Amino acid sequence: MIGNFILSGRVQAIVVTTLSALVSVLMLPFAYLISGSVLGLITLRKGAAIGLQTLVLSLLLLQVFFVVASLPPQFGIAYAMVIWLPVWFASAVLRLSEQQGLLLSAVALLVISLIAAAYITIDDVAHWWQQWFDLMLAEAAPPERLEQYQELMKAGAPMVNSMMAIALMLNILIAVFCARWWQSRLFNLGAFRKEFYALHLPPVILPVSGIMILLVFTLGEQWQAMFRDITVILMFMYLIQGISSVHRNVDKLKLSTAWIGAMYCLLVLIPQMGLLIACLGMTDVYISWRRKKIGSENEL
Repeated sequence: MIGNFILSGRVQAIVVTTLSALVSVLMLPFAYLISGSVLGLITLRKGAAIGLQTLVLSLLLLQVFFVVASLPPQFGIAYAMVIWLPVWFASAVLRLSEQQGLLLSAVALLVISLIAAAYITIDDVAHWWQQWFDLMLAEAAPPERLEQYQELMKAGAPMVNSMMAIALMLNILIAVFCARWWQSRLFNLGAFRKEFYALHLPPVILPVSGIMILLVFTLGEQWQAMFRDITVILMFMYLIQGISSVHRNVDKLKLSTAWIGAMYCLLVLIPQMGLLIACLGMTDVYISWRRKKIGSENEL
């Protein structure tokens, strides 16, 4: 299997990581899955130090290729910063903690830091995104419908930043989850499922969520937008927790896997279903916190 080949030596790991990056350039929407999961597997199995060495050496090979192919070398650096580095960080957290709840929290913290940095460095984040989309529409949209598309983007601009943040978070998680599943297939069949069923967010997320919601309704417009985007990320965390809860309870109650299939179909067809699953995740976190609290009181 290719997984065994990747892990059989450092040279093999570097070559496959570099080649997967070159392949993913042709399919950028799947770059995290194609190349990120390879680096994630190496980091999860061999450790953070080996993963970082693989990242750096693969980047050097990637830069050599871009120079030979007369392509901008900045693209390779951007690829490593946006795809490889976050996946390596998340994989290192999961390897050290062996808890997907802490993985989810670490990735959320990374994305929230980027959100905060955007609002601190950019005066009007929504307008900044709108300018970028106007440039892309000017190149790709039919001239007769350009104004219509620009009006649509103007209406949706306030939510673009949070949607991009969720997309980044989702891609990182998919890459690391895929790498963890890959690792379990190679060395410990069924371990990924057990780990995913045991996913529990830290209870501190409950008061933090309440504070974020309060700040959304009390601060000025600029900071209000920032805390709104952070709240969206927190709700996405609850969504993942809710999905884990559904999987866990279907398995515990010996129900048909059709329930899981129905959940994913509803999430795709009815996006509002995500809010219901997020509420389930919030309830799951609260119940877990109450159980720990009652357990600690009983010990006293």
